[in-house]
Amino acid sequence: MQQGIRAQQGGGALPSETLTQIASADNCTVYSFNYPSVNVQGEPIVLSSALFAWTPSDRQDTDSIESLHIYCHITITANYARPSTTERFSQEQGLLEAMPGRTYGSASSGGSADYAGRCIIIAPDYEGYGVTRDLPHPYLSQRTTAQQVLDAVRYGLKLYEKTVSEGTVPALLPMKSDWRSFCMGYSQGGAVSLATQRLIEEGGYADELRFQGSICGDGPYDLVNTVIFYLEDDGTSYGVQTPHRKGVVTYPVVMPLIIKGMYDSHPAMAPYNYEDFLSRQILDTGVLGWIDSKAYSADDISKKWYNQLQEGLDTLGRHYTPEQMAELFESPSSGKVWGKLEKMFTKDVYDYFSDPSNFHHVPEHPANAAQALHVALADNAVSTGWEPHHRIQFFHSKCDIIVPYGNYLVFQGAHPLCRDMYSLDDTFSEGDHFDAGTVFLVDLLAAKLYGDVFNWICGAPTDVRTVQGEFSILNYQLSILNGEWYDLNGRRLTGKPTRKGIYIHRGRRVHLTSKP
Repeated sequence: MQQGIRAQQGGGALPSETLTQIASADNCTVYSFNYPSVNVQGEPIVLSSALFAWTPSDRQDTDSIESLHIYCHITITANYARPSTTERFSQEQGLLEAMPGRTYGSASSGGSADYAGRCIIIAPDYEGYGVTRDLPHPYLSQRTTAQQVLDAVRYGLKLYEKTVSEGTVPALLPMKSDWRSFCMGYSQGGAVSLATQRLIEEGGYADELRFQGSICGDGPYDLVNTVIFYLEDDGTSYGVQTPHRKGVVTYPVVMPLIIKGMYDSHPAMAPYNYEDFLSRQILDTGVLGWIDSKAYSADDISKKWYNQLQEGLDTLGRHYTPEQMAELFESPSSGKVWGKLEKMFTKDVYDYFSDPSNFHHVPEHPANAAQALHVALADNAVSTGWEPHHRIQFFHSKCDIIVPYGNYLVFQGAHPLCRDMYSLDDTFSEGDHFDAGTVFLVDLLAAKLYGDVFNWICGAPTDVRTVQGEFSILNYQLSILNGEWYDLNGRRLTGKPTRKGIYIHRGRRVHLTSKP
């Protein structure tokens, strides 16, 4: 094991030589470990991770670990919600405890994927949580996070095998000779899973990890498309009706998280300050301090904003009345707020992202803060620039107005020649992001309904097919080949657009600079 590498901060943690037990459940024991990796600057750092191991109470002599699951967790803002938490119960940790030992039946053919439940799960905390909670979390810095996940998996696997071989923890099962690995995650974790698969393939780690493929749910694979959706969607994208309106973000903490993540990790953002991207009013709410503290969940932050909306805000000699706060937020229900991007962004950033002509290409040499943000968001896309060599099962709700369906469509449009490498189910949920996440994590993952998916990823014959609703990507492709016009949110237009902007026509982006 590598020694002598200390985290820049985080109490001077060292890489672990042993697994530390932190919890136990039926057929599962949870451990934590620290491992060496690199930070966003490429410098040595020590991070933390959880490891969930199948430890059957009725262990048989033939039992062994048949799968390694690389689990990439959802967006969190509170340190206690990390996978290796010992502070309080984490719902995500509870779901992961339920996976080992599961019998993943096949819904269509009656077969099984028992190997998927006879597993260990390595679930990294990510930089900024666990032993590095005093460091910023480089939110959606995809290559950095993927590297840190891969480092956790390689180190944790060796530590597990070392522990088994030494016999110091009798409950741990040996790895089967033909064990296999999978990536999986939802939301931020969906994008990190895809980024980790890309790194595994590009870095030549697939054979070492016996890698099979990924299961990705509602991930932000294309951040530029996501911001454009917030600004342009009127609740009718992708053939469904949602409560979203143009210029509104229904999960407003995501914008400070994205700006902060890009600012803390991308060199194009370095010449600027937070004030160049986020308005003075949103900064005055204290949101960046709340995020840095790692003490508050996203719900906690929403409630803090709700109170400011009701009572007004006094800070640093500045006063905002409830009426002024209502220019920044609105409340769809008690304790909840939606954000208005025109007031969350600076005017320059808002005007730039509201102009479709700015997205004809990515600036090579950003000349201002808005262009720098554009570059950072584009560089952290995982939808383009590579071709998958292992299968990917996507799940994405068309009704998701936090991580919109267009994230998947951008991936699909960028990979027309390897269609047998990925599949989509966009009918698994008709809910928004959090409801769809419950279906993905609870009804599908923990309720052992992924048998067909695991088998298909492994290349076995199954009945898994792309399952799509009325707005299928196949019909979309056929329509554009017939000459129909679409906007960037995938909405079919009645004819050639009469406004300048970026559109899709015959499978290509078309930049209309003037009225026809």
